[in-house]
Amino acid sequence: MSNPNIVLNVNGIEVIYNHVILVLKGVSLQVSEGQIAAILGGNGAGKTTTLRAVSNLLKGERGEVTKGSIELRGERIENLTPADLVQRGVVQVMEGRHCFAHLTIEENLLTGAYTRKDKA
Repeated sequence: MSNPNIVLNVNGIEVIYNHVILVLKGVSLQVSEGQIAAILGGNGAGKTTTLRAVSNLLKGERGEVTKGSIELRGERIENLTPADLVQRGVVQVMEGRHCFAHLTIEENLLTGAYTRKDKA
C-alpha cells in the first residue's frame, strides 16, 4: 500500500460459499482517512458479503475469501479473528431490526467500539 492515508484497502477479493458458489469476483475499494464510503447495489449484489469479508464473518456462513487481499492501515487482516478486528475498530453494525431498540442511533454505532484501546 503506497498511500499512508488509506485506512481500508480491499483489493480484488473473491468470495466463495460452500466451496463452490462464487458470489464475489474482483471486488476492490479503498477508504482514506476521514472519508465516508457507501456500498450501493440491488438485492444480491454482494454488499453484505463484502462487509462480512472485511469483518471476517464469512466462516459462520460457510464462506471464504479465496483471492485478493484486505488491509487495514497496511496490515493484512484476512486471517484475524472478528474479535481482533473489533479491537482494531472494524465493526459491522446490523441494520434496523438487529439494533438495540433501547439505545440511540449513536449508542448503537458505538457498541462495537467498547474494546478499542485508542477510542478514536
